[in-house]
Amino acid sequence: MTRAQWLRIHRLTGLAMAAFLLVQALTGALLLYRGPVARMIDPAGMTSQARGPAISAGEAAAQAARFQPGHHVTRLFAPDTDNATWFAQLGDGEGRTRYASIDPAGGGVRRAGGLSAFPVEAALQIHHRLMAGKAGMVVVALNALALLVMAVSGLRFWWPKRNIIKALGIRWTLAPRMVLRQAHRTVGVVAAAFLIVLAGTGMLLIVPELAGDSPAPTAVATSAAAIDRSLMLAQTAFPDHSLRDLRIDGDRLIVNFHAPERNARAVHRAVVTIAQPHIVSATRAEQSGALWMTVLPIHAGDIIAPVGPVLLLAVAIILAALAVSGPIMWWHAARQRRRPTRKVTA
Repeated sequence: MTRAQWLRIHRLTGLAMAAFLLVQALTGALLLYRGPVARMIDPAGMTSQARGPAISAGEAAAQAARFQPGHHVTRLFAPDTDNATWFAQLGDGEGRTRYASIDPAGGGVRRAGGLSAFPVEAALQIHHRLMAGKAGMVVVALNALALLVMAVSGLRFWWPKRNIIKALGIRWTLAPRMVLRQAHRTVGVVAAAFLIVLAGTGMLLIVPELAGDSPAPTAVATSAAAIDRSLMLAQTAFPDHSLRDLRIDGDRLIVNFHAPERNARAVHRAVVTIAQPHIVSATRAEQSGALWMTVLPIHAGDIIAPVGPVLLLAVAIILAALAVSGPIMWWHAARQRRRPTRKVTA
């Protein structure tokens, strides 16, 4: 394949997916520090006031349900730091979803509503499925594939026969559009390896979920006492590990406990019945076959924390810049082609 063909592939793919790449870059950057960013954006809604006695997971779920009539808790995240809140996802019989944050000290509901009330959760839903269910996930998967194609084709087009360092230089004395072109090339080449990793791990995260058939959890009314009773039983399977989150699906409580001995994202999982509590299964993180447990720490940079997330934040900013500069370069080139040539008369 010729260099011109590689450039054509790179350009067409980039123009087709630039808007999606920009969205993925910005939401991904936000999610690298999900908890701290949520508390920074909305301190009143996502930060504990530390007033009152500590409440249990069941009490947090009950409080969330009181503020969302007709909805029942389907998922509940434990506070990730001392000043964080419980975060509940609730559903109704028609598939509508609401959210609530609950103060672990006293049980006051700090914020309740839809995604507009929780911008970081909205960023997560956009990043994962563009808020469009399976169809959105297909677009996200295609976006990851496009990024992979662009990184490879861009490298192949640029790759010099000799003097790689010189080929990365930017001549700042040139016209602005030429400086932009050289900066786009250099930044893209430097970040290409990271972009390939992000694209590859992104595909490994979303394709299995697309291929699987995971029904939405069944939202049912569950008392605080029943949740706490089943949660205590689940805790006996992993007594030395703290709660990350729990899901309520009909008569089942699916509980995830932090498993830092494997990696920062890994979880031990216990499945417990609610009505007549007994442990259905208990799976340690190292025994789990879930691909995401291996891939997500790489995708989020946790595998080389604390440097990894900072590095990926820089890469996300670079990707956003490339997604903007590429169409600008194409527009400049198109305008130059449309400009009429002047005839020279004697």
